[in-house]
Amino acid sequence: MSREFNDYPEPIRNLFIGALCGHQDACFALLPIGLEQSLFPVLSRCVPQEFPRNIPKHIAQFWDSPEPPEDVQAAMKGIRNDNPAFSYHLECDASARAFIHDHYGASVTALYDVCPHPAMRSDFWRLCYLHVKGGVYIDADVTSRAPLTDITRGTHFRTLLPYSVGEPWCLDNDVLIQEAGNPLMQHIMETMFQRVRHILETGYFENVWVSTGPGAMVVGTMSWIAHTLKNQKVPFHEISQFLMAAGIAFVAHRQVEQTLDTCSHFAYQSTNANWRKFMKWPDSNTP
Repeated sequence: MSREFNDYPEPIRNLFIGALCGHQDACFALLPIGLEQSLFPVLSRCVPQEFPRNIPKHIAQFWDSPEPPEDVQAAMKGIRNDNPAFSYHLECDASARAFIHDHYGASVTALYDVCPHPAMRSDFWRLCYLHVKGGVYIDADVTSRAPLTDITRGTHFRTLLPYSVGEPWCLDNDVLIQEAGNPLMQHIMETMFQRVRHILETGYFENVWVSTGPGAMVVGTMSWIAHTLKNQKVPFHEISQFLMAAGIAFVAHRQVEQTLDTCSHFAYQSTNANWRKFMKWPDSNTP
């Protein structure tokens, strides 16, 4: 029997032990318990606050081709118009690959290259980019309702993790706000690398969501929290305080929706460009 997390009550203790090993079921079970029992700090809406000074006022977006469709371009323009104090960067497949190669080298670039769907390459690039640059990532099919600073209220943070309640609860990656070099986000990024490697090694592909999207976010976040609490010997009653001091803040996705509409319809969503329609990893991408 493991001696880790000795003062943690059951079944939470067992979930943290499972998260240490990166077990997917334990990670997905730990997320709602951590939020519902206030173990994980949640961004408050009570006190207005400026955009965190340690996070660059910079927005990054991705579209696989250099020229996005007109409806996507209109959404991007709305994001820029509502946030004039933010610089803006749009990446495409070729420039994203060049960025990853320059900052992460050939082995990581090879993982990017084997991702067969644009959504996976976008998932891949956004974490790599924000780890180097910091700032704000917003999906291309998100429309603006208000300035980004409307999200950042109440709690100082170094990385903000939007969560959605559902079956299962998850951590969304359609809107990410973080400082450069954040250790949690680095661990999530490395979790995503490992998940792509696992597909290549085993041939088993579940779906985009689990491999590089919110599923990878959940497993990476919960395993990092478990490892950090273990290494720092954080008592159960100090978990929230410790994570808050580390600059980790969770925010309900419905709160993000008051500023950014992530449910708008775009023409591409009815085509094979929609990641939900991609269910089989092509054999040609497996060495």
